[in-house]
Amino acid sequence: MFSGSIVALITPFRNGQIDLEAIKKLVHWHLQEGTHGIVACGSTGEATLLTKSERRQVIETIIEQAQGRIPVIVGCGAPSTRESLELVREAKDLGANGALVVTPYYVKPMAEGIYQHFLALNDVGLPILLYNHPTRTGSTLSVDLVVRLAGLSNVVGIKDSCDDLTRVIKMRSRIKKEFAYFSGDDPLSSAYLAQGGDGFISVTANVTPGLCSQLMTAWKKRDYTTFEHLRDVLLPFHEAMFVESNPSPVKYAISTLGYCTEEVRLPMVTLSDASKKIVREAYAELISSVKEKAA
Repeated sequence: MFSGSIVALITPFRNGQIDLEAIKKLVHWHLQEGTHGIVACGSTGEATLLTKSERRQVIETIIEQAQGRIPVIVGCGAPSTRESLELVREAKDLGANGALVVTPYYVKPMAEGIYQHFLALNDVGLPILLYNHPTRTGSTLSVDLVVRLAGLSNVVGIKDSCDDLTRVIKMRSRIKKEFAYFSGDDPLSSAYLAQGGDGFISVTANVTPGLCSQLMTAWKKRDYTTFEHLRDVLLPFHEAMFVESNPSPVKYAISTLGYCTEEVRLPMVTLSDASKKIVREAYAELISSVKEKAA
């Protein structure tokens, strides 16, 4: 159902307000560049910093602009099951193709609580991607729990943000239905594919959608020369995207391309001058390496 290079899309702001025109331009750009899907209102989209009405505006604008050409998956994570249910229902009503649901954060639920959480969401009827991100949530989706959750009819895959690359092998060996495996860490995305992953949900793809799409295509075609080149030249830029807390680096990078401002919402702040220099230099080096290879 879902695969490839999926962008965790930023939410652009201008003077404190959602910049809907910038969203439209970004979605159009991703369609042109071959991005395989969009996550709206995820961590990179500063979802927890949006009002309910703003969130709805963002989702509606992205879905309307995508026009069904690529899937739109909506971030629906929340600390409480009741709130997450509301978000999943809203995503379904607005025409989203799926929901990306991080484990309930801050409250640190036990494994059974996490299972019951997703069991409740399963009944909404929208395809669900589990989201394992222990460093942000304080809880982990163990392999055993993922296998159990995969037994739910509408749980169709996982975004895995951790550095244990053996997990995807272990999950694939035990989950017998069609199930999508996504890396949630750009620097590890190539290695994740080699372990049996189906794609990656990417921060970097906000800035280099074409290169991320080409990396995925090269892997699928077993064009290892292209794949290895893109893997290697993208790595320093992946790392630059996390020189400070996401999404400040990626928003600055996109602003330099003219698509939106670098504005973020408190408690997030824009990049320091030193970090801006790192991002600019990493991008310049990436583009230079790509052009040199093409020459």
